[in-house]
Amino acid sequence: MSRIYIIPLIAVWIVVAFQPGQTAALQGRSVTVTGEAALANLTAEETQRLALKRARINAIEEVCGVTLQAETFIKNNVLESDFIHSVSYGHIVSEDILRWDALVYQKSKRSPPQISYRVKIKATVKKEGGEPDPFFLVDCKLNKKIYRSGDEMIIRLKTTKPSYVTVLNFSADGNVVLLYPNRIRRNNYLKALEEYQIPSPADRTDVLKLRVSTLPGHRKDTEFIKVIATRKPLPLLDGLVLQGQYGIMDSVKLAVTEIARLISAIPLKDRAERTVFYEVVSTD
Repeated sequence: MSRIYIIPLIAVWIVVAFQPGQTAALQGRSVTVTGEAALANLTAEETQRLALKRARINAIEEVCGVTLQAETFIKNNVLESDFIHSVSYGHIVSEDILRWDALVYQKSKRSPPQISYRVKIKATVKKEGGEPDPFFLVDCKLNKKIYRSGDEMIIRLKTTKPSYVTVLNFSADGNVVLLYPNRIRRNNYLKALEEYQIPSPADRTDVLKLRVSTLPGHRKDTEFIKVIATRKPLPLLDGLVLQGQYGIMDSVKLAVTEIARLISAIPLKDRAERTVFYEVVSTD
């Protein structure tokens, strides 16, 4: 018979705050759910992130009545990107972590114990209505799939309908960088079937190049580019802290919540998305 021991955890987590009256305006439904993950080939922090991701998926499933698949992203054994690939169903627009527990499972006295983490959250989910437009698509290609530290990245975009394109880089250090629009190119409107390059050939020659590198001490890092095409502007650049030419979101959770809040106001038929992964290897 398996035995389960529950050990309360004391931890401080960031809770996304909204201005008074903003939550009501989002018109979401609040649910209380749990998520659990086993400590196997991952660190305690990685396992807790996975448990939190599963709780968020459970919240969306409960509100939307559908079964979702998370966009799981593991790099160097570190679970990154809480960007749940569920925009066609619903968005978590706010959340509050209520409790963390560590559970110790042991099948018998002779078997080694196994540890799992379980989180309980209260989340507000906004359910999406309507249907996506099957003819509204966005394509994204990188000049390489595997980069060496110091290599230049070039991003090529194309949409099937006129749209405003937002390009985000989820980097290995936990930051989310708004690559496009940026301080130099604020107009992110693309015509249908017109290929656009980031940085543009003119920018690469004169003022702007994208260089990639591994984190200090890392042999390899995995990152990804997230492209969101919308029929109306997505005002992410407004209010962001600018570092150089780009806007920086130094919290994946805050970035995901803010992006989800903005996207949820855009009908499904008026948006399209694409995610492209890449690796960066050290030259040492």
